[in-house]
Amino acid sequence: MLSLLWFIIIPFSAALVTLVLPASNPKTLKRCAFLGSLLPLLMLLWNNTGWLGADFSVPWMRALSIHFHLHLDSLSLVFLFLVNVIIPISIVSERVVTTPRFLYAIILALQGLLNGFFMAQDLVIFTFFWEAMLLPLYFIITLRGGKERQKAAYTFIIYMIAGSVLMVAAVLLLYFAALSFDIPTLAIIAEKAPHAMLISAIFLLAFCVKTPLFPFHGWLPITYYEASTTGTILLSAILSKAGIYGILRISLGLFPNIMREWNPWLLDLAIIGVLYGAIVAWAQTDFKKLIAYSSFSHINFVLAGLFVWDSTSQSGAIIQAVNHAVTITGLFLLAGWLELRLSSTSMDAAGGLAKYLPKLCWITLFFVLSAVALPGMNNFVGEVLILYAVLGQSIWLAALLGLTVIFSVVYMLRFMHRIYFETPAPFQKNWVDLKGKEIWLTVPLMALILWLGVYPMPALKQIEPAAKKIMSLAKMEKGRNK
Repeated sequence: MLSLLWFIIIPFSAALVTLVLPASNPKTLKRCAFLGSLLPLLMLLWNNTGWLGADFSVPWMRALSIHFHLHLDSLSLVFLFLVNVIIPISIVSERVVTTPRFLYAIILALQGLLNGFFMAQDLVIFTFFWEAMLLPLYFIITLRGGKERQKAAYTFIIYMIAGSVLMVAAVLLLYFAALSFDIPTLAIIAEKAPHAMLISAIFLLAFCVKTPLFPFHGWLPITYYEASTTGTILLSAILSKAGIYGILRISLGLFPNIMREWNPWLLDLAIIGVLYGAIVAWAQTDFKKLIAYSSFSHINFVLAGLFVWDSTSQSGAIIQAVNHAVTITGLFLLAGWLELRLSSTSMDAAGGLAKYLPKLCWITLFFVLSAVALPGMNNFVGEVLILYAVLGQSIWLAALLGLTVIFSVVYMLRFMHRIYFETPAPFQKNWVDLKGKEIWLTVPLMALILWLGVYPMPALKQIEPAAKKIMSLAKMEKGRNK
């Protein structure tokens, strides 16, 4: 289906239009960039589940059997929706900048690359999009970061390259075994390939660094802290999901039995990551760092769900990846607006702000309650499914994961109390409450939180086939080995 190409063509075309528009009117540039980024989402909504099964494939390098192959299954569609919801919000959230044309262009280019990544069914194309998305993120951090943005950008790119530099070798090893880069074909042959365990480990390392899984998170604290609000949203809500998708599509999709053997060790690492992130978040006096470590903790919670060999847990992990993206986007948006008003990210910078900034306070509380998995909100559904599955593996591991839920309640409500509900500080003239545009920017996120929390079944039905397919791959391979 040729229309799949439009998910890549439209963002790149919008990026080119943005580059040639005059830079004298930043508001016009932002509107054009926003509308260009919104078109793929409108396409998805227009056809909705009609996109399932859509396929596009043309030979690219016949001699090497490389095809530009795009396909939309239930797993791809979930993440494609996520990208095209978050990118427009990230563009609107960006404040006036000195180089708006280039910034908006690279965000739109990132959208096109991500769309291609989540649809790619050829391993060469998959790897190309995987590596190419790093460049826009590097420039976003460099252009709009804090005082140490260069250091943060270098740290980020070094970790990412170190994590995936061997992926090309792994791709070639798979090709020599199957004489194909087609991912569905490789799913049949990959575990029989020479050095299959090494190849699986290389792919898994690349995905774990980008997500990140503990202890491959060294790039995260400085990068999240120094990046602008837009950059932090893209890193936490989108980049981490690319890593999760890679684990689902390649690690679990091509090497299910090897992953099944490794899952107990990976589950232990994920639970350590959940605990570590929660404890470090608890110790923070800087609200942006607190949210960053909270995000790391919740991402490892998602990974814990992926590493339990159970379709319920897999479904819970996938929907929790979506939930995390929606909630963390809202939290970093609100943290950015709070920083703008306080000119600081310290929790000691002011107190009692609920008196002066009631709209900011109550909308922040809404996202905080989502983050701590209040029943009726989105994160509750995913966390319950994951905890239920982990309980079937080990009551002690389930207890540790449950303990982190309590930790998140403590540090998030402590943040709310210190900033908004302590004795009011003297009023400052730049303490202006949220205005219409800012409030409306949070409305789609709040609607998604309530919808996924109150009525998650449509999303779970969409996700369930992908989770069951992973389980069936291992069973099929086990049967063949017998």
